Amino acid sequence: MWKPTPYRSVKEIVAFLQKNPYSSETEIQEQVFDYCRSTSYQSNKKYAEMLRRGMAKGLIKRIYWKRKSDSRPLYRYYVPRNVNV
Repeated sequence: MWKPTPYRSVKEIVAFLQKNPYSSETEIQEQVFDYCRSTSYQSNKKYAEMLRRGMAKGLIKRIYWKRKSDSRPLYRYYVPRNVNV
């Protein structure tokens, strides 16, 4: 049976990152939205765009963390000090 999904906002991501700085995009999606990229049949576009909107507004920043063994870059996200939600 179909269940309506609750309204989601960038504020949820900011609140999570204030408590858990330097989290990866996967960690954010799993902890905040209970969305697992590897097992879900749904697209992560909604959540990825929400994260990017937060970055565009200056609420969220990201830093280059390191390269994974398969040479993909890995980024970590955090909230700058001057942001309050």
